[in-house]
Amino acid sequence: MDATTLKAMREFFADSRNEFVVYIEQLSVGDISCQDVPAIQIELRRIAHTLSGWKQLQNNFNEPTCSCFSNQCCNLSDIIVEVAELVTIKDGQLPLTVLKMFNMLAMQVGRLTLDDRCGKDQYALGFDCMAKDEDRRWQLKSQGPDDGRAALLFDLWTRMSRTLERGPNCTPACEGR
Repeated sequence: MDATTLKAMREFFADSRNEFVVYIEQLSVGDISCQDVPAIQIELRRIAHTLSGWKQLQNNFNEPTCSCFSNQCCNLSDIIVEVAELVTIKDGQLPLTVLKMFNMLAMQVGRLTLDDRCGKDQYALGFDCMAKDEDRRWQLKSQGPDDGRAALLFDLWTRMSRTLERGPNCTPACEGR
């Protein structure tokens, strides 16, 4: 792949990822911008579809790559579709549990990166730090009492962040996730 194509692909990926994160973050704070449930579900499915297409991006490079990126894209795509089905609006608001799900999704989508080199993708690094902090909070919270919602959210977080199986070409960037 020539350098110009590679650069364009990376820019498209970063722009799309950042756009998706902004949209999901807006949902996570309850900003539905006059959208109804079907409109939100359609946009979430579009994001999921794009993520499932991203799994092939890294595999097209002229270098051996790990499978972590592809696995995480597929995993998040499936989870986004699942969360889309949970979207309801009552009295103009999304349920608190769904808001938290969107917050967790924003962190996980934001930490996706095509750059295996440590420190290159500052945007993803910021979300990676947030995700690691969230992981620590869940480890502490999982010990306490629960009304059912925390268990649901913890299960979702675990599925989002721990389903990666390390492949033969894993890079040091994968090790900390």
